[in-house]
Amino acid sequence: MKNIFCEEEFSALSFSPGTITYIKEHLQELKDIGFKEEEILLNYLTDKAIKSLCQANQFYYLNSFDRSALRKVYNRLLTEIKSLTAYKVEERLQNVATQHYRTLKVWVKNSNPFSKRLYSATQPYLEQEVVCGEYSALTQLQLLDIDVTTLQEPILDIGCGQQAFLVKYLRGLKLKAFGVDRNAVAKDYIFQLDWFEFNLSSRNWGTIISNLGFSNHFQYHHLRANSNYLAYAVRYKEMLQSLERGGAFYYAPDLPFIEQYLDPAKFQLRKVIIKDTTYRATKIVKL
Repeated sequence: MKNIFCEEEFSALSFSPGTITYIKEHLQELKDIGFKEEEILLNYLTDKAIKSLCQANQFYYLNSFDRSALRKVYNRLLTEIKSLTAYKVEERLQNVATQHYRTLKVWVKNSNPFSKRLYSATQPYLEQEVVCGEYSALTQLQLLDIDVTTLQEPILDIGCGQQAFLVKYLRGLKLKAFGVDRNAVAKDYIFQLDWFEFNLSSRNWGTIISNLGFSNHFQYHHLRANSNYLAYAVRYKEMLQSLERGGAFYYAPDLPFIEQYLDPAKFQLRKVIIKDTTYRATKIVKL
């Protein structure tokens, strides 16, 4: 992702050799592609781009408007490719690639304004990719200090991950558990949505869980200039409001900068140190 933000490196950007070979060999087929096939291809390219972006930096936030705008970027790319002729196709593909990456750069900056400073020399710790991983259900329960026998239903896992390990484990215990994640495979109990787009008021939640998910992103945006910290603060409040009385919100890492403002008459706060770390997990019970 670093190349997207470096003007001087645009000359080095190009499609992969495999992509170039495919386009050269199948150019006429691409020109003749039907409407339905084109829709499938555009959806695939959009999904693949978002997945790659979030693998490079999990803290990017992309809503439905951003996705629609990205789809238009790929629609433009496909139109440019279909307009090519066989004459000097490889040379012309280089020009298409350069313009495509310029357009992607603008899209990333518009969707996540803080990204233009992402690789600033004053913040060298951000030179590394910010990736995410999925953890086993038992690891998550241990990290958050959760006793499953005390969980109040229904249960919502915010940022459950593509595999939704914890949700599936809890459902295996016959608990009414649901998950939300932008990369998840949608099922009756799994919602393929960003956590800002999920309708929390669809029911009152007995338990909300987010292991290295929502609070991790909230903390990141809280510490960064030109970020989306206000939206996270509002969503945090909405999560607490969506709990049933006696319901609990479990998450890690903790959020001391906002937890200090919780009304002790309405919420009970408990923290535990995560084993072998300096970090803490939080449990908030709605009174």
